Amino acid sequence: MKTTALVLSTLLSCFLLSCNSSKKTSAPVSITWEMGKNGIAPGCYDNTFYIKNNGKTELNGNWVIYYNQMPMTPINADSAQLTLEWISSTYFKIYPSKNYKPLAAGETLEFHTLCRGSIIKETNAPSGTYIVFMDENGNEQQPQNIEIKIVPFTNSAQWTRPNARELPYPDGNYVYEQNAFFSRQFDLDETHIFPSIKSIEKTGGKSTFAKTVRIEAEADFTNEADLLKKALVSQFGCTVSEQGETVVKLKKTENEKSEYYEIKISGNAVEINGADAHGIFNGCRTLINILGNTGNLPSEISNMQIADYPDMYHRGVMLDVCRNFTVKNNIFKLIDILSTYKMNVLHLHLSDDEGWRLEIPGLEELTQIASRRGHTRDESECLYPAFDWGWDASDTGTLANGYYTRNDFMEILKYANRRHINVIPEIDVPGHSRAAIKAMNARYCKYLETDRAKAEEYLLTDFADTSKYLSAQSFTDNVMNVAMPSAYKFVEKVIDEIDKMYTDAGLKLKIFHLGGDEVPHGAWEGSAISLDFMKQQGMLEIRDLKDYFVGHILDILDKRQIQLAAWQDIALLHDGTGNERFANRNVLSYCWNNVPEWKGDDIPYKLANDGYPIVLCNVTNLYLDMSYSKHQNEPGLHWGGFVNEFNTFDVLPFDIYKSVRKDFNGNSIDIENATKTKPALKKNAQHQIKGLQGQFFAETLKSFEMVEYQFFPKMFGLVERAWNAQPQWSQTKGEQAYETEKQLYNAKISGKELPRLAKMKTNFRVAQPGIKIIDGLLQANSYIPNAEIRYTTDGSEPDEQSALWTAPVACDAKQVKAKAFYLGKRSVTTLLENE
Repeated sequence: MKTTALVLSTLLSCFLLSCNSSKKTSAPVSITWEMGKNGIAPGCYDNTFYIKNNGKTELNGNWVIYYNQMPMTPINADSAQLTLEWISSTYFKIYPSKNYKPLAAGETLEFHTLCRGSIIKETNAPSGTYIVFMDENGNEQQPQNIEIKIVPFTNSAQWTRPNARELPYPDGNYVYEQNAFFSRQFDLDETHIFPSIKSIEKTGGKSTFAKTVRIEAEADFTNEADLLKKALVSQFGCTVSEQGETVVKLKKTENEKSEYYEIKISGNAVEINGADAHGIFNGCRTLINILGNTGNLPSEISNMQIADYPDMYHRGVMLDVCRNFTVKNNIFKLIDILSTYKMNVLHLHLSDDEGWRLEIPGLEELTQIASRRGHTRDESECLYPAFDWGWDASDTGTLANGYYTRNDFMEILKYANRRHINVIPEIDVPGHSRAAIKAMNARYCKYLETDRAKAEEYLLTDFADTSKYLSAQSFTDNVMNVAMPSAYKFVEKVIDEIDKMYTDAGLKLKIFHLGGDEVPHGAWEGSAISLDFMKQQGMLEIRDLKDYFVGHILDILDKRQIQLAAWQDIALLHDGTGNERFANRNVLSYCWNNVPEWKGDDIPYKLANDGYPIVLCNVTNLYLDMSYSKHQNEPGLHWGGFVNEFNTFDVLPFDIYKSVRKDFNGNSIDIENATKTKPALKKNAQHQIKGLQGQFFAETLKSFEMVEYQFFPKMFGLVERAWNAQPQWSQTKGEQAYETEKQLYNAKISGKELPRLAKMKTNFRVAQPGIKIIDGLLQANSYIPNAEIRYTTDGSEPDEQSALWTAPVACDAKQVKAKAFYLGKRSVTTLLENE
């Protein structure tokens, strides 16, 4: 009886008000939000919404304001005029309480509220605000966007969490000391590129590389020759023809190392020899980057011989296109960027709780519903809003809405393959599956009256499930029920359709990423279907359901000769030990937890030693979505600390405990003793480390330019270490060799790579300057030697017209602000309080 009632209730919900996609109108209300203080009460912060009636009539209690913000728990006061209510994950609403008094035209209501949690970034402020009015019968009217203004964070209580372990705030004094380390100058030449070349022999003299070029390529390398031609034409304005003055030859050579290449430059000619087409491609990229370091053509290049190859088979980047979508042309640009630096894997996170981004023929609801977010009561036509984008599910100009058609995805596959990049698709199951669950619920509603078998064919939900759980991203309904046969049919259908896309693109799907992470405690415990299934299978604990699911999917993939990949959760039991049932099944485990304070930094080596092939994804080094610093205006997440270009430089795949040099407080770690009590990587398990990968989860993404900003310059450390996994400095005692190489690394970034990115019209971050008053004189520095530093002493924000700092200047101002400017980019503001 209970099940029947639930089904009828679900059917009824299919006909309720859903996504509103009419034309936008401006609201008669505006909002200003102000952060208060972290720790205002134990584990809480306070904040204030200022709601202004901009209309000409009284604002009665017939409205609801919706917005998005990183999950927190509101604490409502009994006497407040408004109520703040959590709906799901980042989605909240504010509405009049019983104490509400109508707001007169022109007046502002100050709504002060307390929330459990903390905020240290302006980017964590509310966004995506809109208002919905009700008519006299309680019917919702057209949603209307609301402008929300964020009061700038200017008080240290807004970016400080009492008793929290975290780095010092990057004020002028702190940054000045950090920047001083990079004051050493280096003489850079054309060979200072990323990734660093393993072997260079200067043979004496120079060769001229003309602006007219002839390319001679063996038959196996016509694709590489064509890409080289396009790069020479687009980047240097070359003419490529049979009459070219400079000859570039692409030839095969024998070498056992995959991707190996050689370059010989002499007599105004270039010869690139490769062990395979990928090696030839790598050699061509090295040539292009060397030419880029010389300036405009024609130019002179040192005669030399180069021999080079990568240490890591897997050199990847993961981009989350679920939380915030990225259009196809941006994916093409990202592929070009990756290929510039010889990266060879693009991992696309195609599904998650907040979106499904790939067309699956036969499961149209996945993109009709789960690729769109907007105002809805029941999510039968779109998902709830999330992050910055408001109510309109029809607005394709936002990053909330969009997907790749089958043809789009095949174009991406072909484009990447030409540049020797393998695209790994990820469909995250059985957790992080809310978008798929809601889409299949809508499919169920659509067919329930006409074809019950079709309605239930791919259903992922047990409607009678009373399980209580809260996921890591604060969802209560994001886990598919793996005791239902329809869940397996769904996953197999998705795998087969994606496999066909690869086949029709002329490729082989080699790896399928299952996700498999963050299934919350409590899932399935209230499902009679799950409990009965456990009895039938002789399972003793709920965890066995997930292992059964993974094993079944593994069998599906094995039959298709596709390797299963997943986050490290798949390979681990609750106590952090390896899950033996998958150890010899060639499951590629992506290991991310290497935080010493969390006692999980030994997991990668434990898994490798137990027979798991792994990809290192260290959160402390390689999560590119982590904010560069604690500065309130630096975008990005910070749950795993802060990651900049020097954290990525520090990662050591074969000495992982030395990859983290500072704890969450910013205190130095004794890396020489860090390994003594932790499991070492066995020599016969080194081959299990397949590579490195940088992650970009997109909760804070607001544009593709923000992706580029988070990628560069921090991605250079990933590029370098994936190619050169055991740098010479890591084999040397003491810190001198490390410090010298780190300084050279920075010099290469600022002197060679940032100008290259600027020419490629790729966004990047300019680090903030240091400012300090010493003996009454204002000192300033930057670890970008050619950056301009401009400052103010009147409290205003520095801009391109502000005073230019060139030498120590007398200063007795109580407050100094400064920014660095370089190649059309600017840093966040550095603040110095002069006591």
